[in-house]
This record gives sequence, C-alpha cells and structure tokens, in this order.
Amino acid sequence: MSYLKRSYIIGIGLYLVTFSLFAQSQNYGSISYNKAVNISGKQRMLSQKMSKSFLLLAYGANNGDIKRELTSSKFIFQKQLEIIKENGKNASVIKLLVKKTEKIWQEFKYLIEAEPNLQNAKRVLNLNTDLLKSCHAIVQQIESMSGYSSKFFNNYDQELVTIINKSGKQRMLSQRLCLYYTACTLFPKNTSEYKQVLQETYTEFNDAIGYLLINSYNTTESEEEIGEIMNIWENYVNNKHDFLNTKFNLVDVFKTTNDLTSRFNKITGIYETVAKNKI
Repeated sequence: MSYLKRSYIIGIGLYLVTFSLFAQSQNYGSISYNKAVNISGKQRMLSQKMSKSFLLLAYGANNGDIKRELTSSKFIFQKQLEIIKENGKNASVIKLLVKKTEKIWQEFKYLIEAEPNLQNAKRVLNLNTDLLKSCHAIVQQIESMSGYSSKFFNNYDQELVTIINKSGKQRMLSQRLCLYYTACTLFPKNTSEYKQVLQETYTEFNDAIGYLLINSYNTTESEEEIGEIMNIWENYVNNKHDFLNTKFNLVDVFKTTNDLTSRFNKITGIYETVAKNKI
C-alpha cells in the first residue's frame, strides 16, 4: 500500500473518530443537552405536581381536573424517565442515578395509586422530596456533562444550559409552593415543619424571577412572559405574610401556581430554542 493511500485511509479514520466524538459531545444520546436538561427538569416539576394533586384529593377536592392532572403526570413522568434512561445508557453515572430514581419512583407510584386519604398523603409528603432530589441529581449531571462539551466547542453555550435549568426549576417551585401550602392546610399539627419548606420555596422562587429577567438570552417573547409572571406574583409579594400563614384561598393558589408553571414552561422552551439556534 502506497504512502499516500495509507495516509488517506488514516486521515479518513481520524475524521470519522473526530466526527463521532463531536456528535457525542454535542448531544445527550439522540437528543441535545438543552432538550435533555429541559426534559429531566420537568421530572422535578412532575414529582411535585403529583404530590400536590394527591394531597388535594386527600383534602376532599372532588375535582375531575385534579384527578386527570395526577393521572397524566404519572404517565408523562414514567415515559420521560424511560427517555432519559435510554439516551443516557452509555453514561455510567446517569445509569446509577436513573436506577436510584426508578427505585424511589416505584414506591412513590404505589402511593399515588392508593386511596387518597390522610395517612397516604402523609407518606407522599415524606417521600416526595427524595424523588425530587433524585430527579434533580439527574438534571445536574446532564448539565455537568454538557459542560465538558463547552470546553471543546466554542459554539456551545454553557451559561444558556444553566439558564434553561434555572427557568425549568421555576416550574417545580411553582408546584412545590402549592404542595406545601396544601400540606400546611391539611396537617395543622405539622404546620411549623411544612411552613419552613413553604418559606424556603417562596424565597428561591422569588429570587430566580429577578435573575431570569436580566439575563442576556431573553427574547421579546420571554420578557413579556416574565412581565406577566411578575404581575401575577405581585399579589404574593405584597401579601407574603398572609400567604405563608395560609390566608389565601386554596383554589386560587392551585390555579395561580398552575398558571405560573405553564408560563415558566413556555419560557424554558423559548430558551431551549435560543440555544438550538446558537449551535
């Protein structure tokens, strides 16, 4: 074999290896890191949404929308966990995190499919944060994996991935606000314990709004959505003491937090589109 031919074959081989590494570095399996952060971030929100729905049913809310919300959230969570698992099958850390999440999920799923009474509601409250933390660990790991990509490829914006995570987390915090507001109402003897979680959730949610408002990746559409969120949230800021002491109407809190979740879901999608256009 001639020197030129051998060099050509070696060159083609190096090109294919480089291309393969590029594809792996730019994506989480068959989807982008931005999409993966968004999807895995939704798992955090769903863990809280299912918990909230179950508590409201245990509280006696005979509402078809809440029942449908619980059922649909359960199926979406299961399917998205499968997507995360399949696309992360070549990452050992992801495999371990998913395995841990699956174990908690099976126990949690059993609870939310049981009779929505006070005893089971208490069990859901005791387990929901474990599921949330396990889901959050997956998001953080995927974000960390995307960080390796940004070190080698200048067109990959790690800051934007972080913003997608931050915005996506607001969806979860919206649902967690309603969850622990309901918990304070449902279990008055445990008010101090649940009120502390409510206070911490309120503070984190409120602080993130300002952070997202001034980030450099906003579009006209995302700024308008954040403006609407600030308008909705103003009542909670001006009447913080009443909210934290469960003086608000529970139905209104349910509707408002769902609205906030929906709006932050839209904003997170906008950031994901911005990220896609930058690559």
